[in-house]
Amino acid sequence: MRKVYCALVYEKDETGSYMVQFPDIPTCITEGKSIEEVKYMAEDALGLVVSVMQERKMPLPEPTLDEKKLLAMANKEDGAVAFILPVSVYPASKTIQIALTGPEDKLEMIKEFAKSCGMTRSAFMVEASMEKIARMKRGE
Repeated sequence: MRKVYCALVYEKDETGSYMVQFPDIPTCITEGKSIEEVKYMAEDALGLVVSVMQERKMPLPEPTLDEKKLLAMANKEDGAVAFILPVSVYPASKTIQIALTGPEDKLEMIKEFAKSCGMTRSAFMVEASMEKIARMKRGE
């Protein structure tokens, strides 16, 4: 299930970077030199921190979506907040089974290639799909 956490993006500092902080997940901090890089780095950092939290069986906090509350949570020492950036994350959830339909020869090729990588066809298809989604989000 998708969760949306809001990042506070602070004005550029003397190095020319924007600093990004997730008030609901204080350990999740990153930076970027452009708005595009900030968006990518925020998604990447949040995904990594959430996956580590889940591996350690730590509960995920409920996202704060109220702008006034978010700004009140801002670290004033980091400067002024330039903007609030909503970032989606998809925490790990239970595994479900679905049917996959496609040409038999291509599905067999995928199965064999996945096996050579030490993966199941399903795991390979999920990983390949996630990589494709990430590339498309980056505009590649």
